[in-house]
Amino acid sequence: MAKKNCAQNVPIKRLYSIKELVKEIGATEWFWRSQIWEGHLPFVQVGRKMFIDRQDIEVFIQKYKLTNGF
Repeated sequence: MAKKNCAQNVPIKRLYSIKELVKEIGATEWFWRSQIWEGHLPFVQVGRKMFIDRQDIEVFIQKYKLTNGF
């Protein structure tokens, strides 16, 4: 039998691979890599893989969000 409210015990994913960013947010792998290489997006390196913290993704989005001035 399933427990009630068991989803509350699932931790929120914190680090995303570049491929996961492409799936979740869009753009291309090269776009995200260029943002990392140009210093616009911090990353965590584990071996050869680069991971991006979800908090840094939110900061990146807020920093580059455009409005039309209204």
